[in-house]
Amino acid sequence: MILWLALGCPPFPSSTEESAAAEPAILAAPAFDPLGGVPFTWSVEGDPSLSDVAGSILAMDGSVVRAKVAPEAGWDGKDDDGAWAPTGGYALSVGDGSRIDEHTFAVVRTGIMAVYAEDDAGITAERLPLYWSMKRHSQDEAEPFTQLSALEGAEGRRLDLPDLGESLLLPDDAAAEPLAYTYDSRPILALTLGASGTFGAANLGEAELHLVVEGWTVLNDTALVDGGTVTIQRDTPLGTTLGVTEETLQIGIEAVDKEGTSWPVASLPMPWRVYRVLDAPSWDDEDGERYDPWVAAVDPALRAIEGTEPVRERALDALVRWVFEDGGLAYDTEGGASAYTTYVQGDWNRANFDMTSFLARKYGMIVNCTDCAGIIVGFGNMLGAHVDYAIIGWDFDLNYILAIGGTEYDHCPFGGRSCGFSYHAVTTNTDNDLIWDATLALDGDDDPGSAPHTELLVQSIPADEYLERLAKTRAGYVYQAQGTLQ
Repeated sequence: MILWLALGCPPFPSSTEESAAAEPAILAAPAFDPLGGVPFTWSVEGDPSLSDVAGSILAMDGSVVRAKVAPEAGWDGKDDDGAWAPTGGYALSVGDGSRIDEHTFAVVRTGIMAVYAEDDAGITAERLPLYWSMKRHSQDEAEPFTQLSALEGAEGRRLDLPDLGESLLLPDDAAAEPLAYTYDSRPILALTLGASGTFGAANLGEAELHLVVEGWTVLNDTALVDGGTVTIQRDTPLGTTLGVTEETLQIGIEAVDKEGTSWPVASLPMPWRVYRVLDAPSWDDEDGERYDPWVAAVDPALRAIEGTEPVRERALDALVRWVFEDGGLAYDTEGGASAYTTYVQGDWNRANFDMTSFLARKYGMIVNCTDCAGIIVGFGNMLGAHVDYAIIGWDFDLNYILAIGGTEYDHCPFGGRSCGFSYHAVTTNTDNDLIWDATLALDGDDDPGSAPHTELLVQSIPADEYLERLAKTRAGYVYQAQGTLQ
């Protein structure tokens, strides 16, 4: 630690053969932010008699700012009238009347006015803009995702960076926006300091203020100045799985002396939320902002599949389980009609999934295969897990299946009226050799055409096996496309 030499007479040595004893020294920080959450306390080295002696806070002209301050309680940054002391140079005076020791320091105001999220073209960090569906608004990556209009509020109260917005459909101008990065990114944040009055007339002498964040590297480690920008990067990737990172990042301000000793000055909280996606959106036709990840879609999806291995097949497997088991949906056993997916002008290659209506469950919870295929295509491609939909035709009888929302296996889901499908929509990879289907579970035993039944979710099932278990009569894949999003 730094020894700030006191003024006054040293104690007498115990003998003429002993070396001169060190002069008493006050140990305290060279800078203090009354609003920074770090108290200004001190200790005295070299004279135990001064360890419990109260101190006085003086302005640089010698006038008394605070007449008496106990060392264990420290100074709160207010004068004897209860007003906040302005920024600038001060002195702490500690003495017993026969001698006075002084330590000069600065009162500062530290704070972060805005934080920008950046990347490096995917080398170590890849950020993806988010989309708010109700407002039809895509994130402007050139704008801060969290910011303040002022550092201090009423009565000198420090203002913290805002909490996260609650709405998943509309951005909140007064709240922090969520971010989206690929799961293996080490995000880069640019923090802008206050443009005026942040550090004031600090009079730090030879000390400097620096920013530190545990687990992050400061890329431009220079002394902090008003209106300056400090860029930091996370030391480790966001994670090894898909999901949501939500935490409060503690941004530290330290005063560093010429000898390299660091003293904590402030701890500034920054709430943030990051969606850890697999990859950039993987739509074939990314014409428009609506193909960015939707906040209202990726938030529930990633929370539902939290911890999933960042592999396309595993991501789609997890989405199928979520939709089939926890989505609260049920198969339309009356007519098998679609609620949220339409084929534009009757073209099988132009399936359009109405994600906006589905998120609001505008048309209810009864769905068919086309809807479930649209759900997996919509969520999967938003998370960067490329998937197409495929049509299986035509007019084939079924083995036993468990329809979404159902409780029993049946080979006649429409009752006595029909024991088969005229067609069936599923999702598939580009090579059309793996199938995902959230509409139904197959019978996974050796005889899918009769009881008993073993539940088999349709997760990464080889295409040939899927057809054998699904269809009692001949069926084949007749259309494959990706569709569009609304």
